[in-house]
Amino acid sequence: MRTQRHERLISTPTAITLLFAAMLSACSSTGPAIDTPPDGPVVETVVPLALEPTDTDVMYRVFAGEYLGSERDLSAAVDEYLEAALLSQDPEIARRATRIAFAAEAWQQAVMAADRWAVLAPESVPAHESAANAMLRVGDFFGAEYALGRILEILEDSPDAWLLVSRILTLSGEPDQADATLLHLQGQRADADPADVYFARSKVAASARELEKAFEYARQAAELDPERVEFLAWAGRVALNLDLEETGIEYVRRAWELDSDNHDLALGFADLLARTGREGQARKVLEGMTQTPDVMLSRILFELSAQNRVAAEDLFGEFAGLAWDDSAEKSFYRAQAAEALGMVQQAIALYGSVTQGERLLAASLRRAELIALEGDMDSARAALARVREGGDAEAVEAAWLTEARILRAAGGREASFDVLTRALDGNPDSVDLLYTRSLLAAELRRVDAAERDLRALLAIEPENAAALNALGYTLADQTERYDEAEEYIRQAYILMPNEASVIDSMGWVAYRQGRLDEAEGFLSRAWTLDRNAEIAAHLGEVLWMKGEREKALEVLREGLDVDENNPVLRETLDRLGATP
Repeated sequence: MRTQRHERLISTPTAITLLFAAMLSACSSTGPAIDTPPDGPVVETVVPLALEPTDTDVMYRVFAGEYLGSERDLSAAVDEYLEAALLSQDPEIARRATRIAFAAEAWQQAVMAADRWAVLAPESVPAHESAANAMLRVGDFFGAEYALGRILEILEDSPDAWLLVSRILTLSGEPDQADATLLHLQGQRADADPADVYFARSKVAASARELEKAFEYARQAAELDPERVEFLAWAGRVALNLDLEETGIEYVRRAWELDSDNHDLALGFADLLARTGREGQARKVLEGMTQTPDVMLSRILFELSAQNRVAAEDLFGEFAGLAWDDSAEKSFYRAQAAEALGMVQQAIALYGSVTQGERLLAASLRRAELIALEGDMDSARAALARVREGGDAEAVEAAWLTEARILRAAGGREASFDVLTRALDGNPDSVDLLYTRSLLAAELRRVDAAERDLRALLAIEPENAAALNALGYTLADQTERYDEAEEYIRQAYILMPNEASVIDSMGWVAYRQGRLDEAEGFLSRAWTLDRNAEIAAHLGEVLWMKGEREKALEVLREGLDVDENNPVLRETLDRLGATP
């Protein structure tokens, strides 16, 4: 089971993992693709209609659509809801019809529903965004241009408006036509800033991997408005992806010099310098920043990454003497630094010294995790019980989840399941508890229990992409209900088309249905987005079954390089009899 990758959709990264995920952490030419299409139309979470329609025919069609949707007959549900939308003056019905049409990939009906929504809610940006999105799906650039123009009008040609328009246009898959549309829109908008338009055009070109064109447009945007930090940072990012290292660094340097107090930008610039072998310059950037607790931690992590432990330990010593009014904040970051240095007992003590403030819960949970990692599970669980005794609802839930996690990590999956069951007895509508227990149930091969929890979750949050994906994948992987599984996964894909685990599920269900070429396409894309060992296992298996053994072995080898102990990858290798 892919429990870990599903968990990533809803988990919160720790402070340590976020430190260098700053504004420019992807600048390095060795990093991931510089841009991806947006996550589909902006539509709010589907909830039951607050007001029942008064027209009898409209009411009948709404109820019919709801029933058919609950039965997963999306095609029929689309027809009923579209009729209701055309008969009603309620924009919420049109919005709901649009959402269902997108989920069903019924693009012509989506055009009609979204257009109706835009008519009934003329100042709604999500309505016009959905209309443009649907029209692009059917190749109607003329209609999409009108909807995009309305977005620009509503948002008063703001920089964010042009960025939104560019993101929508990337969905077309036709970069030349998208660029022409941007130029035509610029000609219609007297208040359009040419620099914003060049920036938008650069984003469209980058999404199509036309990096030379993307850089030229980014360069022109920066020349037109050299005081815009985002233009300079973007130009640097594109240049770095073109392996124009000196040029890229110079653009980012200019951005940093304009806004040297920008914490994230400075950290990102230092990270970029370090990644390109300029450790001395990176060190100076970090030293020049205001020495806050998180900056001190960043400096320690930097020295460790530079294999300079002595300097890291010296900084840790300096950290103790740092004058900082918020002692809890200081202790929290010092604890993370101690962890990074392998000083586990000192980290436990420092986390324990955080007795108040906004870091209290995170410190208490992490302290318990470290105690468990040191082998004292009873003390760890007792510490979490104390958190529950004195905490609010958020703290209680977080403590249960942490206890379940440390038990599972120690091999106690049954005990972990029992803990989650106890937690749900007191909070049966907790989305996080239901989701976590469902993943554990699937891992234990308890499909019925997993399905029950995920359906309960979806009754609370019908558009929870993580739950839709988990349910679809579980059904595809552990049952033969492939058509039903694909419906759930497709709904998740509509909501999160750029999430690697969802794309992986699209590929896996296609593979289970025998559509090997389609499966390879999805899985290759997922592997490009996320070098995850489990995705490697899936892609390798598909290639193996297609007879492309050498290519399969190459992917499987790369998967082992990522995580040689991944259970899914190991099981796949054993089952195929493959020896990378």
